[in-house]
Amino acid sequence: MSSQRQRNVLIRGVDSDAYEEISSLAKNMGVSVGYLVSQALKTFIALADAGPQLIGLKKDTPGILRRLVALEKSRRPVFIRHVGRLELSREDLENAEGPLFIIGVDELIFDPSVDTKLFEEKILRIVDCGKVVIHRGLNKLTVLSKTLFVREIVEII
Repeated sequence: MSSQRQRNVLIRGVDSDAYEEISSLAKNMGVSVGYLVSQALKTFIALADAGPQLIGLKKDTPGILRRLVALEKSRRPVFIRHVGRLELSREDLENAEGPLFIIGVDELIFDPSVDTKLFEEKILRIVDCGKVVIHRGLNKLTVLSKTLFVREIVEII
């Protein structure tokens, strides 16, 4: 998902080995270093924001990093990334082994079988997506609370 808003920045203190690795990765993927760094920053922001929820805690709970080590399997996120169009049903969400972290999907659709309770339980974050399509039975504010860098939310009847 490419962003319309871009700017040139200078970042001091970047580890040279890390930069070489990301530069090599970008070359192999056929994308720019700037694109990969932007994706990494967005992912880091989303994970930092979701950190407490990864282990079932409310935000700002002390000791999160200590408890993160003991993360139980059912709370480990399942990453879904870089898909053109994805439609998710109740069955899809119920079959997921952990909460879904969805990143870089052009069009994400939740079908009418997905209710707000299941959405809250199974969607960890939706990051860097073009369009997210929801139905009237899915609480829009709940969806918005789980999104970062999403261009458009469309509500259908």
